[in-house]
Amino acid sequence: MLTLVFVALAALVVGTLLQEFRWRNSANPSDGGLAYAERAFQNGDDRTALNLFSKLATDNNPNAEYWLGHMYEIGLGIPRDAKKAIGLYKKAAEQNIVTADARLGAIYLNGDQVPPDFGQAKYYLDRAAYHGDPRSAMLLGQMYRVGLGIPKDLKQAYAWSEVASLEGSEFAKRERDDSLRDLSVSDQDAAIAQAKDTLKEIKRQTSVPVVPKAR
Repeated sequence: MLTLVFVALAALVVGTLLQEFRWRNSANPSDGGLAYAERAFQNGDDRTALNLFSKLATDNNPNAEYWLGHMYEIGLGIPRDAKKAIGLYKKAAEQNIVTADARLGAIYLNGDQVPPDFGQAKYYLDRAAYHGDPRSAMLLGQMYRVGLGIPKDLKQAYAWSEVASLEGSEFAKRERDDSLRDLSVSDQDAAIAQAKDTLKEIKRQTSVPVVPKAR
């Protein structure tokens, strides 16, 4: 009886170790550990994720820089630090991580972590929106509609709201319709043409991959 129990326990231990080995090594060789780090992050293992993302970010892995910035921004496994988060997001954005551009644009627009900087906000939102990020397109529409750091332009506001709507933003549809109602008939036609031109440019820019493979 004891022998059977021992065999069963040994098999359980071996099976667990084998599963752990497969889990670690299936993610590890080809991407330098990024998938393993992301899996740890998704599973709530902030300590492991933080250590791995930090090591990968030291090697200028852009995806790791984004995730590490995210952890610094919201304080996951580490004290919140907006300055470090922004620095990491900028490094990732320089290597064409669109989500980093989008996050930087929102941070500078909202001004809840750093003083608002509408010039920086527009710069990063433009980059993200032209690479197909619908929320960034919606925020650009809002900036043009109100005139935040840029001249108020309802044609541009409509164009970006239309882009965001076509990309799946339900909220942007209301803003698009509001912008269109405030335009004259001739300006409505110009706004619709602007939206078409913007969509063509987005399609052109997104036809080339912008997110590099993880190292």
